[in-house]
Amino acid sequence: MQLREIRDIVVASAVLAFVFSFSYSGPDLGRLLAFLPVAVFAVVVGFVLHELAHRYVARRYGAHAEFRAWREGLLLAIALALATNGGFVFAAPGAVMIYPRANLWGQPADLSRRRLGVIGISGPVVNMVLAAAFYAASLFYPSMIFSFGARVNIWLALFNMIPLPPLDGSKVFAWDRRIWLASFAAIIAAFIFLPRLF
Repeated sequence: MQLREIRDIVVASAVLAFVFSFSYSGPDLGRLLAFLPVAVFAVVVGFVLHELAHRYVARRYGAHAEFRAWREGLLLAIALALATNGGFVFAAPGAVMIYPRANLWGQPADLSRRRLGVIGISGPVVNMVLAAAFYAASLFYPSMIFSFGARVNIWLALFNMIPLPPLDGSKVFAWDRRIWLASFAAIIAAFIFLPRLF
């Protein structure tokens, strides 16, 4: 992992941690600062593993993949959080850029619609697994860090599965609408049936 990629992940994580923390605390600075460590933990686990899942799967398919922060998305996330008093979280501060990489014979990696769909769904799948793990932990050891971790991961999965480019959902939808529908329905069900997290 190159220095630029690490920097972009750190900056994007910091912005997301602030936005999620602000969504919980509102404009109360003391509450915001007190809650920030919880948000940092939840975001580092959920967001970073989401992006690394995309990166790992893309590289397994022989493609070049690295995370790049989206400056406009970062600014929009902060602006929307402040404008809505934390009422809306915009969770698209960057993405894993994927390019076909040529093999020894000069042939580019095959990035078919199916492979792009699998790469796209890998991040939200990781978020849902993490949400389930955090939720299970919260049942045995009730704690804000576990319930908030589940909340962040469900939100990241839900937002990213919206079928609009450049979000993951658009790639999954283009690959197989049935898989997109089943995945999106499962995320919506988690969002609805775990109300105490929200």
